Amino acid sequence: MDKRLPEPPAPDYSPGTIEWTDQIRVDGDRMRGFVRDPGGFRWYAVLVFRSEEEKSALLSAGAAGNRFRVVAARTEPGRPAHEYAFDMSRWLRSEGAAGTLELRLSGYAGPAPGPSAALRRHRERLGGHIRETFPGPVAAEAEALLIGERSAMDPLDERSYRRLGITHLFAISGLHVGILTLLLREGLLRLRVRTHIVRLVLLIFLPCYAILAGGAPSVWRAVILSSLLLVGSGVRRERRLDLMLTAGMVLFLLIYPHAVLKPGFQMSYAAAFALIHSQAILSRAKSVLHQSFLVSAVCQTAVTPILLFHFHETSISALAANLIFVPVFTILILPANLLFLGFSFLSPAVVQWLFALYVPVRGWLGGAIRKAGDLPLSVWIPGRPALLPLIVLVSGIFLFFVLLERGRGFLRAGSVSLIGPVLLLHFWHHADPSLRVTFLDVGQGDAAVIELPHRRGVILVDTGGVLRFPDDEWKRRSGRFEVGTQIVLPYLKGRGIDDVDLLVLSHPDADHSEAADEVIREIRVKEIHIGPGTYADAGYAEAVRAAREKRVPVREVRDGFGWICSGTRFTYLSPEQKEYEGNNDSLVLHVEKGESRFLFTGDLEVAGEAAIAEKYGDTHLPLSVLKAGHHGSRTSSGEGFLVAADPALTIFSAGRNNRYGHPHPDVVERLGDLGLKSISTADYGTITIIEKGGRLSVRTSAEPGAAE
Repeated sequence: MDKRLPEPPAPDYSPGTIEWTDQIRVDGDRMRGFVRDPGGFRWYAVLVFRSEEEKSALLSAGAAGNRFRVVAARTEPGRPAHEYAFDMSRWLRSEGAAGTLELRLSGYAGPAPGPSAALRRHRERLGGHIRETFPGPVAAEAEALLIGERSAMDPLDERSYRRLGITHLFAISGLHVGILTLLLREGLLRLRVRTHIVRLVLLIFLPCYAILAGGAPSVWRAVILSSLLLVGSGVRRERRLDLMLTAGMVLFLLIYPHAVLKPGFQMSYAAAFALIHSQAILSRAKSVLHQSFLVSAVCQTAVTPILLFHFHETSISALAANLIFVPVFTILILPANLLFLGFSFLSPAVVQWLFALYVPVRGWLGGAIRKAGDLPLSVWIPGRPALLPLIVLVSGIFLFFVLLERGRGFLRAGSVSLIGPVLLLHFWHHADPSLRVTFLDVGQGDAAVIELPHRRGVILVDTGGVLRFPDDEWKRRSGRFEVGTQIVLPYLKGRGIDDVDLLVLSHPDADHSEAADEVIREIRVKEIHIGPGTYADAGYAEAVRAAREKRVPVREVRDGFGWICSGTRFTYLSPEQKEYEGNNDSLVLHVEKGESRFLFTGDLEVAGEAAIAEKYGDTHLPLSVLKAGHHGSRTSSGEGFLVAADPALTIFSAGRNNRYGHPHPDVVERLGDLGLKSISTADYGTITIIEKGGRLSVRTSAEPGAAE
């Protein structure tokens, strides 16, 4: 069992033996996944291969269900970048893990004992067989549909599935369990196997399949419910389903209590209970198509609060998309993959002929799904609900179902009970009269979000990014860390920001602009400002390509250009020249509201600072908040400029333990000697400055010294 045990040991590079269990992924020079130690504790482990030979040896032996001699050290999970970002510690709790480990491989210790370990080894071998025999364009999908392994899925495909609300079709769930159960049952009955023998075979097969398929909550829910129905009896089907589902949920939580924290578990049971208790609504269906629409509507409505709390968005197009794609996957995609898997063992020549017919059709369907996912208004992004709106939404949905159960005469009242909370959620942030400036913890880079009062405008200044360095082929990773996808976009969506009025890119360095294309492709951006002479710079290539695809205007601007919006004045103070030559040509933005003044300096250095102080010192300085140039490098934040700017607070946007030593101790000391306060995202995480009524307040997402 995967129960989390109390007070786990804390290894400190101590030798021992571990068993790799599940969610294993090899990418470049690293292998990640869950392991179990001899004491039965479950850990999330990262193994860095020391050589290509070591990697090949481990892969040839197989990881899942096998034991290895290792030297292990316990590590601390990284802190979330902000309140809406991925929280490693919370995820570990939902997985019932004791913590994280860093491993050094010592040797192979043989297969782990027990049937579960044997099934894991079979699952890994089956995954290897799929990757070897299925063509590249469909292999990742086959792994997801047949064994529940989704690590190889294309991120662009997953984005389209999420926006269309059909992600559940690419994960093993009740639909897949139902189809497999039906096929196995009908096949055995047609072979004249006795009914009680068929029931026994299914009772043995279903739990084994759940382990083989990766053991997701939705799989176990379907397996437990199906098993209980096979042995259960009752006079009323609806009542029996309700009791069976409840019994199955309790049984599952007794074995895996941590699963209650999983979004998948919450959505799976919320949808199932909603369907069971909506029989009066579903019984009004006049056709199969109408019933499919009602089923999709009930499920989507029931899981919306869960989706918004965890993911801050929900699909608007889910109803139509499910009507189209559920039959396609039920009738074509899933059965085809089961057929291909069978023939890949029985007749490789036949399966290659089948692939020649299937791959072009699947490619056309994949293209159609991506285009549909890019349609405007595919998703609703109200952000993570505050407690009051969340209570109102849940109450409204409950009342909506109760009224619809009573009959069509209550349709109008039910619609009002649902639309009211939706409007409240949608406009909740528009009630805030404050100016919010948030410096995101994007590691070694810059990204800041400016939200105008009453949400009358949103400006994003830089997007952060990762500097990429060339490496050996065997070390290169496909699943790269993406600042835009994993930090910037979750913050925007968590705040309910579904469009950005202006994206300001200070200069083409990767740590300021590399993630811009991710933001442009996911969030509606109305306009982009860049410095003069930078449009053709290689650092902007992906951003410009994304802007062209989305038809976003890109405008080169320079010092003196400005505008006013919602009582807030924006002015560019640099650069003066028309050609970009480096950091001192960063696009510098000055923001002024009342007595509060903010300055975003990009990677401006001492010479550029001096030019601004000389030209704008009398009109735009001193400052309330200064975003220090070049992350606190000693080539920036010159004493003369600091004296002229006299910032009430200086923000350093820098990564924890960064290789450059930013902010430089000399700069920090210089500020201290001048009596100026400063804080860094490296220490405090994401920093938000709130201006309200002429007063500034500061909020941070972490305390100094928080775990890495």
